[in-house]
Parts: sequence; structure tokens; C-alpha cells
Amino acid sequence: MTNWAFVTGGAGDIGSAICQTLARDGFGIVCVDLNEERAEAVCSGIRMEGGQAVSFRVDATDPASVSAAATEAMKLGNITALVNTVGRAKGTSIFTMDYAIWREDIAANLDSAFLCIQAFRDQLIAQQGSIVSIATVNGLGVFGFPGYSAGKAALIHLTKSLAVELGPHGVRVNAVAPGTVRTRAWNARLEANPGVFDELQALCPLPRISSPANVADAVAFLVSEKASMITGQTIAVDGGLSAGIPAAGRAVTQLSHRS
Repeated sequence: MTNWAFVTGGAGDIGSAICQTLARDGFGIVCVDLNEERAEAVCSGIRMEGGQAVSFRVDATDPASVSAAATEAMKLGNITALVNTVGRAKGTSIFTMDYAIWREDIAANLDSAFLCIQAFRDQLIAQQGSIVSIATVNGLGVFGFPGYSAGKAALIHLTKSLAVELGPHGVRVNAVAPGTVRTRAWNARLEANPGVFDELQALCPLPRISSPANVADAVAFLVSEKASMITGQTIAVDGGLSAGIPAAGRAVTQLSHRS
């Protein structure tokens, strides 16, 4: 019997990479997104490769929308993996955001995961399944976007809390915290500053920018049996950015990077 993965935000660059990677690992895919056309395109590609995939238009911040999609998804078979990929970084600064933007950021980055986890909780317990939420290095340190960062930091703590609560029921709960990932979300900033990726990769111990596939590989590992003893963890896929910035160390020690 096919095990199914329910992937929110599945039409985005990271979400679609997760869908494709999990499908190649043998999961049936439920790809949900506000953009139904893109979600179906992801599923069509998976089916062309011989996999199983269905798409639904879902607003992951709306309880009724999530509940309806969960009911339909569970008719397909066993949901053994829930991947919360939905996210938004709208409020750039405390000086430019208002409460409405704050609430949008919290709803997208925290509430959406909570609603999906609640909708599939009993199914995941029955199947001793796995939950992986896409957080960010912004939830580990300060890199701008205060509402987005606060929501993702809370998501990381929710991951720990639920790992403790659901562990006795056989459910593993983890998170992946990407750094800078080359996605469409960067297009406007690239147009304004074509060198933005050069600036960002210079901050990382591994001086390169992540791809959506790098994030997807971490998710695939966490939902697999290879990670059967891993729960309550947040894996940073960030080239080492959350560990430290090389230039800061060189400034403190006044030594070159080859010393």
C-alpha cells in the first residue's frame, strides 16, 4: 500500500522540489497550495515519471480549508508524512509593518503548520508517521523580516514541544531551517541588486547558495527510516551561516582565513 505525503506550499520552488523528491522515494504526493494551477503542474510532472500525485487548492491559514483537504487526502490512503512548507516574509522591518502585516506573517509561518498538524494528528499517530516543518535560519538568528522570523522561531519551538508530546505515540517531529535558497522569491531583489547572491554567499562558511533540492534532500532524510531516532531537531541547510560568519572571526582574531 502506498504511503502518502501531504505537502503544503507544494507549488513553490522549495515545495515542488520536496514533492518531486518524496515521489521518487516512493511516496504518493498530496500537493496543496493556493495556486491550484501550479500545484497541478507539479503533480502532472510526478505522474509523468510514474508516481502518484493529486493536488488541492488549500488556504493553509484557514481551518475549514485545511480540514476539508485533510478529509479528502485521507481517502487516498495512509498519510504517513506531513510537510509544512507554507511561509511568507512580508513585513521587512518594524518601521514599515503594521499589525495586519504582522498577523499575516504569523498566520502563514506558524498558524498554518498548527492547523495541518491538528488535522492529521490522529492519522499520523495511527501510522506512526513523521512531521517536518520548513523553518528558516531567521528563526535561529537575526537576518531581517521580524514577523517572519518570529513565526519561524515559534515553529521551531513548536517542533520541540510536539516531539515531546507525540514521541510516546511513535510520531517524529522535526524541522529544516534553510538559509538563502535560490528561488523566485529573490527575483525582485536580484533585479535591484544583481550581486546580492555574491554578497550573501560571502557570509557563509560554505560560500555558495542553496538550491531547493538541498532542502528537499534534508526533508526526505527526516521522513525516512534512516532518521528513525531523530526527533525534536532543527537541521540548518544554510552553508554554515547559523554556525558563524567567517569574516566576523577574521575581524576578531585579525588572522587571514588561511592562517
